[in-house]
Amino acid sequence: MFAFVSILIGGLGLLLIGMSLMTDGLKLAAGNTLRDILALWTNSRTRGLFSGFLITGIVQSSSAVTVATIGFANAGMLSLERALWVIFGSNVGTTMTAWIVALIGFKFNIDVLALPLVGIGAIMKLTGAQTRRASLGLALVGFGLLFMGIDTLKSAFDTVGSDFSLPAVESISLLAVVSFVGIGFLLTTLMQSSSAAMVVALSAAESGMVPFNAAAALVIGANLGTTTTAIITVFGATSTAKRVALGHVFFNVITAVVAILILGPMLALSASVQSKFGLGSSPAISLALFHSSFNILGVLLMWPLSRTMVDMLYRFFQSEEETESKPQYLDKNVLALPYIAVDALALELSRIATMTIHLVQKCLRAGTRADAARFTVIRKLAREVGSFAANLNKTELTPFISEAMLSLMHSTQEYMLTVEIAEDIVTLREFPAKFAGRDFFPQLDAFITAADKHLDAMTPDNTPEAINNPDNYKQVETTYDTLKQVILMSTSFGNLDMADMDDLLQYANQVKRACRHLWKAARRLAVVRESLQRNPDNQVQESAVTDKTNITIIQDTAENLAEAQAPKVEESA
Repeated sequence: MFAFVSILIGGLGLLLIGMSLMTDGLKLAAGNTLRDILALWTNSRTRGLFSGFLITGIVQSSSAVTVATIGFANAGMLSLERALWVIFGSNVGTTMTAWIVALIGFKFNIDVLALPLVGIGAIMKLTGAQTRRASLGLALVGFGLLFMGIDTLKSAFDTVGSDFSLPAVESISLLAVVSFVGIGFLLTTLMQSSSAAMVVALSAAESGMVPFNAAAALVIGANLGTTTTAIITVFGATSTAKRVALGHVFFNVITAVVAILILGPMLALSASVQSKFGLGSSPAISLALFHSSFNILGVLLMWPLSRTMVDMLYRFFQSEEETESKPQYLDKNVLALPYIAVDALALELSRIATMTIHLVQKCLRAGTRADAARFTVIRKLAREVGSFAANLNKTELTPFISEAMLSLMHSTQEYMLTVEIAEDIVTLREFPAKFAGRDFFPQLDAFITAADKHLDAMTPDNTPEAINNPDNYKQVETTYDTLKQVILMSTSFGNLDMADMDDLLQYANQVKRACRHLWKAARRLAVVRESLQRNPDNQVQESAVTDKTNITIIQDTAENLAEAQAPKVEESA
């Protein structure tokens, strides 16, 4: 038994190092193929399935493809559904390893095949440093060591196969079947390679040590064990990546359960196909057929269920960003009631307003840090508002509703423009702290304080009178003009270089622009919210609301023209 264990450990070592070198070499030789295929050839479930199959065939590692796919999903380059179909295709692609082992590893003289591969691969590696030839050479060395490991394992199992065997699955309970599945799962988890566990199962079956049906249960477990790599990978990843990993687990668990339940018929089907195509009677080929067939069966099961699975997965691992980016007031059922629908739009836009104001306030000073995800949340909400408004616009609307919607959409545009300005402010916000103690710092601090106070007044919780009060914005303009003068004077006296002057003026100008656009948006939103509290059926009130909205639009247009002319006036001055 000691000799068996020693040979087994040595064979596993050769097998694992061979698999590692082969995978690394093929990945390097493939270059950007994996990235390009994932990025360009996954825009449908069929293409995603084929891409997963093809890439796994190229790099000979479903784990590598799974990790790469989760990484792309984590980076936002692959949607959940696209990533899942790549994973499903990868599960089918990993069965190619079993076919290579069954058709080559057990059919040829390993010494004749393996040793030349190692030698040729080593020469290619040594003579082609930093080239694709070297990567292919590394892969050939891996192939050679892989076949040597297969031969060693086969010899180990042949040594004890005649004296020791396990009972066939049909003759024992379902619990025993699950036990064999558990063994296969454990082997894959420990070795982090389903292909290595598969070779062990194939070698044991080929030598007769493990009955064919027991080896099939081991294969199911090895296939199920690939999920551990995905689970380990997603610690600390995004919600999408976690959902991809969970989808991988669901696929493999469902496939394993179905394969266990219909194990007998599937083995009979594999034997029938093997006989029909003249593939001989090798247990290894039968297991390769079985491995491929139940993974293909899993894909067929997922085809009608994938949409349901994706919808279910979206309910898991909800991040704070995803929760906040979901509309709280927009409901398609109220589209038939335009007045209520516009009220819902106004309430949702009030959420956007509050988030945008807080975002700009956090961007003002270097001491506070705005969450980068907040930009995404606001933009997602704005898209939902736009989509809801487009659907509402398809219904029959009164002039009051039309004017209200027009004003709300203008407000949305102003808030989105403010978000873009806030991104510029973030890149410049270190400058206020950088110049603490300089002669112009009191004016800089006064300007920031005035902007902060103005932003507080623009929150939707304030009264329309407070929002329309021009005093706060006038204070922003006054402190801005003062700050600009002292910065220019400091530069003219040589106390501030031109680059710093330009950055400071740019910072101040962007802050002032953000305050101005938020004021425009807040006034429009306040008009609509105030009017919605009245009875829109009163035609006199409706006319008054329309007039008030038009007045606000005219005022904003005039202010836009004045703002556009301001730089020219300053330059001429």
